[in-house]
Amino acid sequence: MSNKIIVIVGPTAVGKTYVSVELARKLNTEVISADSMQIYKGMDVGTAKITENEKRGVIHHMIDIVNPDENYSVSEFKNDAEKIIDNLLLKDKIPVIAGGSGLYVNSLIYDLDFSNAKSNEKLREYYTYYYNEYGEEALYDKLIKIDPISAQRIHKNNIKRVIRALEVYDITGKKFSELNTDVRKESKKYDCVLIGLSMERKVLYERINQRVDEMLSNGLVEEVKSLIDNGYDKNLVSMRGIGYKEIIDYLEGSMDLEEAANILKRNTRRFAKRQYTWFLKDKNVKWFSMDNLDEAGNTVKNILEHINNLN
Repeated sequence: MSNKIIVIVGPTAVGKTYVSVELARKLNTEVISADSMQIYKGMDVGTAKITENEKRGVIHHMIDIVNPDENYSVSEFKNDAEKIIDNLLLKDKIPVIAGGSGLYVNSLIYDLDFSNAKSNEKLREYYTYYYNEYGEEALYDKLIKIDPISAQRIHKNNIKRVIRALEVYDITGKKFSELNTDVRKESKKYDCVLIGLSMERKVLYERINQRVDEMLSNGLVEEVKSLIDNGYDKNLVSMRGIGYKEIIDYLEGSMDLEEAANILKRNTRRFAKRQYTWFLKDKNVKWFSMDNLDEAGNTVKNILEHINNLN
């Protein structure tokens, strides 16, 4: 039995959804999402969640699996995703993993040490309270003091990761950076084909700006308002995600919609840049250009040729 898996990575809005679906269709297989925001139910517009039409009949996993107020760790993702991967491999199907959440992807293809770092809800509640009370700078200062290496790697706005790093230190007595020193040590469990999708920066940023405009047209404000009306606190990790925190600021009256949209576009562009930085470090990634979306079908053919040549 083959243990081959295909992993599609790249920045937001580069075309991972299209490529992963086309590959899955041609290989008669299924897609596993590696997106830390698309796991949340009811958060569809702001996460650019794949629609039924976009799926084109391809089964997708790891989407809509938890409520916005539920905690879900990287180790939980790894365990759940590996069950799906192993089941597909038993059926002689090559799983296609697609997503831009670097740690989710790395949990599947590299040996990350999560064994002694289980979740602790009370710790998370404490650090979430601390963040709400004193702000992101104060929370980030805590991380700088105990683990400056992780502080360099984690952006201070990424509250979820900052809290996780603090939590791991409190639980294990080890720095988060120490637990991830072998972040590029390949796992022997799967034969991984890493595919990266790239796009000229100006074109990508235009696509991001256009996507934000489409999100607003498709009801992003209404989605965020509905989540708040349903009792989801604005300080939840999920609600602090890009696309939600900006609209919450608008709904609270601290800015108008145009300003919120511009900040959302800026934050998404910055996020895309961080994604590039993360994946470019990995020398195992084979990159394919998505500059000309009219020829995306040819890109899929080239990726398939690359995969077949590895056999």
